Amino acid sequence: MTHSVRVSHKGRIEELAVSETTTLEQLRAEIAQVFGVEPQNQRLLYRGALTDNAATVKSLVPNNAKIVLVGATTQEYNTLQANVERREKGRANYAKYKATSASVYRTPVAKSEFGFGVLDPLLQLPQQHRAMEILRRLANDVGVREVMNKHEYRVGVLRELHPNERTILGYNRNRGQVIALRLRTDDLEGFRDYLGIRQVLMHELAHMVWDKHDDNFHRLNRQHCREVVELDWTRRGRTVGAATNVYEPPTAEQAAEVDGGSLGAGGFVLGGQAPQESLPRDQAYQAWLRRSGKQKQQDN
Repeated sequence: MTHSVRVSHKGRIEELAVSETTTLEQLRAEIAQVFGVEPQNQRLLYRGALTDNAATVKSLVPNNAKIVLVGATTQEYNTLQANVERREKGRANYAKYKATSASVYRTPVAKSEFGFGVLDPLLQLPQQHRAMEILRRLANDVGVREVMNKHEYRVGVLRELHPNERTILGYNRNRGQVIALRLRTDDLEGFRDYLGIRQVLMHELAHMVWDKHDDNFHRLNRQHCREVVELDWTRRGRTVGAATNVYEPPTAEQAAEVDGGSLGAGGFVLGGQAPQESLPRDQAYQAWLRRSGKQKQQDN
């Protein structure tokens, strides 16, 4: 004589026929074949949990009774395990990154008492190596280094600004503990113009001394922008027949060395009401044109 039970699992109900001698352990094996829930993952409920696997099903539940099955299928369990392992791996990688970032991304610049300590690109975004190249280029920029040496600036971390910070181009936390700069274009497909990024860095370095965007701040910011050009001896050229050094603007190829000639910093506000001025390189170039008499030729 057969004995029937109805097994319900997540809204699905199946009727299973068992013999009078079928044990609960044997029923679990049949449930595993029908529902895909392994016996060790099954929790069977009928007026409480059914736990005596050696007992017969007939002695535990009446004929045509409904047993509720609680448990994840093998596929669900494997997916859950994979997610757990992925999260654990992510936590381990993050912990490893935090523990080693100070040594892995230590700025490879000439040893100096002043400058940057750690370079910190966003590792979760693509083209991490290009972001790192820009940070290294800033840290090794002769003009930037000379400005920092002259003003005795020490910056703990030079960081890539997270894309979620859409309203600013950079920030200076605790007067040099961290300086973050926007390196990527708004669509995250490319990188901003290097000279524009460097100008933002000069702005943030002014916050090493002045917190508010007042006259003192703007005066120091303009001084930084002037000095980063004047103190960069690698960018100086010479006029024909003269012994004095003059500023030679970088070529388009030089400007695109890292950023690929993408859009610069124009159109954004640097966290305040700083006046929009032409870059010092443009002012120097126009002065050189006037002195050399080429301005008149260009006008004609």
